[in-house]
Amino acid sequence: MSENTNMVSLSSEVIETVIGGQTRFKGNVKTDKPIRIDGIFEGDIESTNLVLITEGGRVKGNIKCAELQLKGTGEGTANCTQLMQFAPTGSFAGDITVGSLITVPGAVFNGNCRMLKAE
Repeated sequence: MSENTNMVSLSSEVIETVIGGQTRFKGNVKTDKPIRIDGIFEGDIESTNLVLITEGGRVKGNIKCAELQLKGTGEGTANCTQLMQFAPTGSFAGDITVGSLITVPGAVFNGNCRMLKAE
């Protein structure tokens, strides 16, 4: 599902919603399906599934999802019930709440992190 084979994905669903690389979107999205951001997205994203921000993608707003793969840039807040994962090109500025967090050398995170308690 991801271009980088080193990234782990918990989702096995096909990505149906894509914000293309030459697209600027302003608004809110709510879905139960995976979503991929290749372009510029301003607003809130809510998904019970995967949110993938690719290397050229930028999101400014609040993200609530099960899983977030960050290869591009995010700014705002992120609430990931299962997993937030950074690629070496990924950066995020803002507060995050995560079930699990994976970072690698090169990734940039500026903000506060709160880990959800395992049940």
